[in-house]
Amino acid sequence: MNRALPAIHASHPGWLCAGRKRIVLPVEAAAGSRQFAIHDLGRLDAQALGSDERYVDAFRGELSPHDGPMGKWLVGDFSGLRRPGVYRAAVTAAGAGAGAPVAWSFPFTVSDGAWSSLPWLFLDYVHSQRCGRFEDERRGPCHLDDGIRSDTGAAMDASGGWHDAGDLRKWMATTSLPVLGFLDLKRRGGLSRRHWRQKPYEDDFIAEAAWGISWVLRMQDPQTGMFLEDVGGGGDSRRAPGMSWWHENHAGVYADNEGNRFTDNRPGSGDERTVRVQYNPIAQYAAICVLLDGGEQMHADSPALSRQCRDAALRAWEFMKGRRRDAFHGWTSVISWRLLAALRLHGLGVVTEPEVSALVSVMMDLQSSHGYWFRDQGRDEPYRGILSSAQPLIALAAFLDADYEHPLAGQVRQALERCWEDFARPLLGTNPFGMMPYGLYSRPGSAADAWHPWKGDMVYRFFMPTDTPQKVVHGLAGHWTSWAHALALLADVLGNEECRHSAWDQLAWLAGNNPLNASMIAGVGYRAVTPYSRFYGAIPGGFSIGPLGDAVDEIVADLEGRTVWSSGEYWLAPLANACQALAALLPSQVLASNKLG
Repeated sequence: MNRALPAIHASHPGWLCAGRKRIVLPVEAAAGSRQFAIHDLGRLDAQALGSDERYVDAFRGELSPHDGPMGKWLVGDFSGLRRPGVYRAAVTAAGAGAGAPVAWSFPFTVSDGAWSSLPWLFLDYVHSQRCGRFEDERRGPCHLDDGIRSDTGAAMDASGGWHDAGDLRKWMATTSLPVLGFLDLKRRGGLSRRHWRQKPYEDDFIAEAAWGISWVLRMQDPQTGMFLEDVGGGGDSRRAPGMSWWHENHAGVYADNEGNRFTDNRPGSGDERTVRVQYNPIAQYAAICVLLDGGEQMHADSPALSRQCRDAALRAWEFMKGRRRDAFHGWTSVISWRLLAALRLHGLGVVTEPEVSALVSVMMDLQSSHGYWFRDQGRDEPYRGILSSAQPLIALAAFLDADYEHPLAGQVRQALERCWEDFARPLLGTNPFGMMPYGLYSRPGSAADAWHPWKGDMVYRFFMPTDTPQKVVHGLAGHWTSWAHALALLADVLGNEECRHSAWDQLAWLAGNNPLNASMIAGVGYRAVTPYSRFYGAIPGGFSIGPLGDAVDEIVADLEGRTVWSSGEYWLAPLANACQALAALLPSQVLASNKLG
């Protein structure tokens, strides 16, 4: 039996008709040929019993070499093929004529609706992750006894929301982010569905957002207005010397699996999970964004909940006024989220224009002459983020989108163009897939890891380093989907179609166009990473944490069913980022001429 996988890597869902389309294959797989063809699987050239079908060529082109830190590859561009259809890429050995291909891809679709099913898949997946008084055919109500406070031990109703990270835990800085994605798909993408009819909400996106928002409101401390850190997030038994709670703008790094369980649903039984009473600045500003977006779009269906959202957001903003001199507020990630919250509050007349301008100016001062942002006001290390790696661009693009005529708009536009030309575009070109490497470093880290040279003495890696005191090495779907979101926004505010193509490249990388030929989204594509979902199993729409790298910076993921959390955990953050990216990328209307058939 021939168990060979396709040697040509392509986006499993496919491409939009007018989109840039590229295939990638190792040099040795081409057997000396530099020609490739795109076969139209709907048109047979010849067929015979007992042999492979031969398809009509819809496109022929030249393969171009790409040599770099990721190795020697060949890239075929067939952007000129715009006719809707189901295709595959193929290479025939040099001098072999039109015989059987020596390399081929999985089939893919060219259609403006090629990715249109993903928002609904993500919506239904998140719906299945509901925590609290909810049940479906798969499971019953859960965690009705959540929880007890970590500071006083007092009982607290923290039920609701969604389970996250392939587990049963809920994190305030990340778990509520699908609200932003769903509301963007509705507001910006114009999507709507009326399937559940969950009163008082007619639209499923609004209904699901409301479910998450109700949990966010429960997580606000009634005394201070601060949003608490997590529910069942875990203890610190895994903490080791040199480890920090924060790593690359991501909290909860050494949390263990304490509390990661179903409970008996009986308050006061002693089985309650702990609610971490701990200050997380990103959680505060992210919650403000979630509540204000939700309150705006839910007002017609639930004016009372809408008012509650606004009141809670204002309380959190007041709480944060007393924290603005702490060290966190010098972090680029925190400043970015603060700007996003301030823009929303400015629209309500709460934050003044000078305050918004001051935040924008701080963001501008954190950009280096090479286009990237510094990690913090110390300006000694480039900005990187495990989940929100493109947050500075997202915040500044939102500022431009809100006020194109602002006195700072021209400077902001120049800063974003500098980031694209001097930083993002060159890094995207370091590999044949057009994926964004994890990040720049001011200097190489451990000698146990491979580092690739950049400008001056700087280096970069495609994936996270493997030898660090944090002992946390995992996939970066949150990083790539953050860049997909940012690049999609840049395409609009800068009028740059190359940014739009690169945004699609980040999503395609996670949907099969990678050296593993594997999709990171359950139910999408032909071959998937093994999901790490110990309490649910595989569910269509689950977004795995994604591929990671080994010491020599080569791609790794669990494809053998070993159930490895570092590539297979279902995380809501990349799903939310992908929803926001798709809201900006998907066509608002698919013309009949750009559909199959």
